[in-house]
Amino acid sequence: MTKTYILCLANSKKYGERCIAGIQLFPDKNDAFHPVKVDGRPKWLRPVSDTEHGQVPANLVMDICVGDILQFEAIRPCPKDYQSENILFFPGSLKKVRSAKLTVPHLDQLAENQVDMLLGNCERSLSENEIGNLRNSLVLVKPAQVQPYFTTPYNTKPRVKFRLGETNYDLPMTDVNFFDQMQEGLEALLDQTAFLTISLGISFEGRYYKLAAGMIYCQQP
Repeated sequence: MTKTYILCLANSKKYGERCIAGIQLFPDKNDAFHPVKVDGRPKWLRPVSDTEHGQVPANLVMDICVGDILQFEAIRPCPKDYQSENILFFPGSLKKVRSAKLTVPHLDQLAENQVDMLLGNCERSLSENEIGNLRNSLVLVKPAQVQPYFTTPYNTKPRVKFRLGETNYDLPMTDVNFFDQMQEGLEALLDQTAFLTISLGISFEGRYYKLAAGMIYCQQP
């Protein structure tokens, strides 16, 4: 097993449990963390369990939030089709190291610069043919005109509207931490810059839908 670190950028509900994902980090001799890159792009990892859908037990991640640096013992990579980021981890080894001090310049280095397509196309989902051409299921973007909102009067189904390049999106918001923040009000975030982690869900009636699995607001330095 290998001690592995990630910057948590996605924290969603999954079959009653959690789906955690982030960009792999490595520590230097001064215990500062740096992103791992492959071909100039950040390397994403999704720690998964050996259950049918790979969900992480919620009781293991109750104190984990988007923006935390996490450590776990990796057993082996276990990519599954377009979910190339999956990595099996030792149960109970997942823990928080500390919260990261994220700024806009930090996240700019991790965000996807290509804005004409979002995970393969400019739609809210992908077809079976399109998903066959995709080799990743996670990406961090820096959108414009970000507008989180609820679709029900009881504030139970959050979504987020945003613009990326020339395309407008309206996607489900599955970040459990940001859901709590939405309940408390977003007025203090209006003058801050937003970054979104977009993830692809599993097949639903032949389509693979995009989800906003992580939201980070931060101020310009």
